[in-house]
Amino acid sequence: MAIYDFAGRTALVTGAAGSGIGRATAHRLLDEGASVVVTDLHSGRLDAVTAEFQRAFGDEVVMSAVMDAGDRDQIDRVLSAVQTRFGPIDVLVNNAAVNALARVGDMEPAVWDWAIGVNLSGPWYLSRAVLPAMVESGRGSIVNVTSVAGYIHGTNEGPYAAAKAALHQLTRTIATEYGPHGIRCNGVAPGVIHTWFVDTHAPQLLDEADRTPLRRLGTPDDIARVIAWLISDESGFVTGETINASGGWYMRP
Repeated sequence: MAIYDFAGRTALVTGAAGSGIGRATAHRLLDEGASVVVTDLHSGRLDAVTAEFQRAFGDEVVMSAVMDAGDRDQIDRVLSAVQTRFGPIDVLVNNAAVNALARVGDMEPAVWDWAIGVNLSGPWYLSRAVLPAMVESGRGSIVNVTSVAGYIHGTNEGPYAAAKAALHQLTRTIATEYGPHGIRCNGVAPGVIHTWFVDTHAPQLLDEADRTPLRRLGTPDDIARVIAWLISDESGFVTGETINASGGWYMRP
């Protein structure tokens, strides 16, 4: 059920064709009346999700594009196509992410660069690309999907955690530099989110529900609701903030 009115707004969501936060967010923004550009690296599942969204909301408000969020040439091509189809982007959700599991001393430089490229440099480059049009229109909203990994100590995910911590600071920097132009930039830091990936590749994380005050894991829709609120005028005086959405699994000081 729609709560906000995003009619006339164009949103681009990265990493939006899986079964997780990106897909739930794209669906929520469409439900709220936005035109949405769904991007993902995986063409097969992108086609399936796009067809689902077009059946539900109509072809005229859904656009899809295969895009590696760490590839600047692909980003440039996609943004050019979006400009032709929908015009300027005024909502950007940087959701795409990858993880590389190894101890810092064992990680190959190319793997480190890949993870930093998708998780940090990609959101910076996309933001850089859409900001001029936002400045011209005097409005815009960027939401960076970070992670509680950017706050806590951990092992074997050095580039992911480092990138997410840096993304918190990038969020604050964009908010500071572009707030005078009517542009807000915020983040949301999910905790453990229950997706097919957890069921298939990390079932041990299901036990974290017992260590969470709400006694459940998060769902993609939980995070999509936070993102929609951050985009909406209801949060119009909130910028430079990263909301910890972990059900209390991590409580930021």
